[in-house]
Amino acid sequence: MQVIIAGAGKVGYMIAKHLMLHNNVTVIDKNEAAIKKIEENLDVMAVCGDIENPHTYLSVDSDIDLFIGVTDSDEVNMVASLIIDKITKVGKKIIRLKNSFFADDLVRERLGINDFVIPAFEAAQPFKYLIDFPIVRNVKSFEYTKALLISIQVPNDFEATIISSLTHELNDKIIAAGIERNGEFYIPTSADMLNPNDLAYFYAYPKAIKELQYSIYPEDDERYDIRNCVIFGADSLGLEIAKVLIKKDLNIQIVDKNLQRCEKANLVLKDKVTVIKSTYDSDHMIENDNIKPDLFIVASRNDEYNITKCMEAQYYGISKVISINNDIAYSKLMRNLNLEVVRGEKINAYYSILEKIESSKIVIKRQFCGGEGVLMMRKVFPTSDLIGKFFSLSAKLKNTGSFFIQRDGNILSYETIESFQEGDAIVVISKKEDSDAASNWLHQS
Repeated sequence: MQVIIAGAGKVGYMIAKHLMLHNNVTVIDKNEAAIKKIEENLDVMAVCGDIENPHTYLSVDSDIDLFIGVTDSDEVNMVASLIIDKITKVGKKIIRLKNSFFADDLVRERLGINDFVIPAFEAAQPFKYLIDFPIVRNVKSFEYTKALLISIQVPNDFEATIISSLTHELNDKIIAAGIERNGEFYIPTSADMLNPNDLAYFYAYPKAIKELQYSIYPEDDERYDIRNCVIFGADSLGLEIAKVLIKKDLNIQIVDKNLQRCEKANLVLKDKVTVIKSTYDSDHMIENDNIKPDLFIVASRNDEYNITKCMEAQYYGISKVISINNDIAYSKLMRNLNLEVVRGEKINAYYSILEKIESSKIVIKRQFCGGEGVLMMRKVFPTSDLIGKFFSLSAKLKNTGSFFIQRDGNILSYETIESFQEGDAIVVISKKEDSDAASNWLHQS
């Protein structure tokens, strides 16, 4: 593909690094230092120029497959998406937004934008599930189903169990999607064991997730009772997390050392939370048993600070502690430190854009476990020509992942069905390096 990326910041850099392997990529930014870094490290065309100036684009090809706007300014991204239409023919446009006000169907139509990514809003959405399922570490939802992809850290006193035994107890409404063990990720079979200290990923319906929690953690675990929450950080993500948690009827305190951010939090959240201006060195909310939170979220933009603060909170006995991960380089370290981790804005923007690029009108894709695992799904709609047909699985293909069918509220092994029915969802889970073969199989007609 011919790809233009407007914006050479962290998100633009990461996307360019990923896409350059199989595409012709051009990155544009007026920041000379950022462009120089890209020139020195990536095999892409780097252009130093004003993204809002039409002359900057005069050297690009007459046909562009994909335009991605990821500057820090909503207005710049939208203007650039208009300019590129005047310069060249564009197949698809994706832009990042901070303000959800602009993510309107009318704006989308007039600017000819295919997809918006709103990182702060999207990064906050898992928190509504993390209150419903307190033992769960992270959650991904999907467009075509109520089933969720979750992760659970198996406790060290858990008695090792055969996965098939665990899933059969839950009436086959759950499957093991992946396991990270001793730093290595793999796709388990039903004959594999679930061991103590595994970071286990499951794909399941909500009712089965609730039952799964009790199968792994005792019902008297204090994490099941979440009432008081403290959020450190009143930037855009902290505010979006607070908006989600307000709907869960929690007692929420949001803390920031910046007075202007605190004032904005009071205005945006309309006094539905307690906003406290405090230095990040103040530990009174951790140490004071009278106001100790049940849920402690560190949402600063500094991963080193987030790690330190979360470890302090664990030391003081707070039952559920969640760290925001802003830099991909820290994601595996955070998991290895046994921290509950939710993607921050920049990582969310990166993965969301990649998933929109790699997904199609036929197949949707979601990455998990730091991008090491991929879940793909294809829905059988009422007008689909798949109804009554069946895709065979070769022995080679079986080794690339796990294959399932969602039907009538159940998750069935792929090989137990004879043909596709209306409403089916074909689900494939694989490691990243095996996902191309599985994706090609899933796209066939």
